[in-house]
Amino acid sequence: MGKPVSFKTVEEKLNSVLPRFSVQKLFMGWAPGRELYEKTAELLAKQNIEFYLWLPVFSESGGLRSQSGLVDFQGRRPKDGRGHADEDFAFCCPNVPQNIQNVLDIFEKEFSSVPFTGVFLDKIRFPSFAQEDGHGFAAVFSCFCPHCLALYEKENIDIEELKNALLKTRALPAGPGSTSAPLGIRTYRPNGNYEFEDPGISKFFSLKKAFISQNLERLSSYFRGKGYSVGFDVFAPFLSPFVGQDLPALSGICDFIKPMIYRSTQAPAGLPFETEKLLAGTVGANAKGRGAFYEILGLDGEKKPFDLGFAAKELESLIAASACPIYAGVEINRKKGLAEVYPDYIEESLQAYSRAGVHGFALSWDLLDAPEENIACVARLL
Repeated sequence: MGKPVSFKTVEEKLNSVLPRFSVQKLFMGWAPGRELYEKTAELLAKQNIEFYLWLPVFSESGGLRSQSGLVDFQGRRPKDGRGHADEDFAFCCPNVPQNIQNVLDIFEKEFSSVPFTGVFLDKIRFPSFAQEDGHGFAAVFSCFCPHCLALYEKENIDIEELKNALLKTRALPAGPGSTSAPLGIRTYRPNGNYEFEDPGISKFFSLKKAFISQNLERLSSYFRGKGYSVGFDVFAPFLSPFVGQDLPALSGICDFIKPMIYRSTQAPAGLPFETEKLLAGTVGANAKGRGAFYEILGLDGEKKPFDLGFAAKELESLIAASACPIYAGVEINRKKGLAEVYPDYIEESLQAYSRAGVHGFALSWDLLDAPEENIACVARLL
């Protein structure tokens, strides 16, 4: 829910930052309590800055409403993922209607009286490979709850055949001599389009993307119908299909998208963190399997921070396929062991992503924790 913050703290930070570079939107959330939001809205309105409620969808709302959780292909409940600070990564099933209604009920009760310009929807996905440390395979291959099983049946999916395909895929990298890429990946095309050896795996990920898109369309239509703009927080394109996100499709049902291009972050959504968890959960320590994945993507897996050229190409392809503006999510905070971010990193990121053609930047994760030298760097560049 986030730690309590006084309006005085927010006001001092904004009065320090806003005169130094152009700010179009500000995201805040999501602890209940109207006074902080109302005072911030008044401050921002005077400067014609849009004000968005940061609102998690398929995770975090369990503290306010009872959720119907996920079931993996082995019939278990996935463990909560690794978070940081006060974030919660216990995911619920996107296909249970009450889980969607919970989000709307929370908004109406806690936030609808605040003059927000829009809502910024986060946690709009299934779990990633980071959900269970070293064992994220089962978490990604969810959900198999009664609601989802009924949907598979409508799509004429043979559940037992699908489960057998998953077990077979999981065994692909076994043995020191294996050269198989994770999940039997054959090729990669822009915007998360993978070709797998087993067509059943392709069908499974296609259905997950359809489920997320359909349910987000309901949420987006609801908020837009009430006059709010809607933004989506999403994974980088090459990671997006594993969590059920079809980024070009999502771009058609919102007003802007913020892909999290966090090249330095060793936490959920961070490119090095999520990539390592994907590999750990599929090919493990198998060097040939890891190498095959990097080769298919055209990615230099040895670069630190994460390969800038690859990240820029990912953004360029997404922009070309998107129906809405793309704001690149770039870290400006600095957290020891999680995000070692300094001005030179910020400068190379902003310059490369500008050349890729982004509409703007979403300075992440939070302004209050960003060191002054990082803020000064952004002010100088923008």
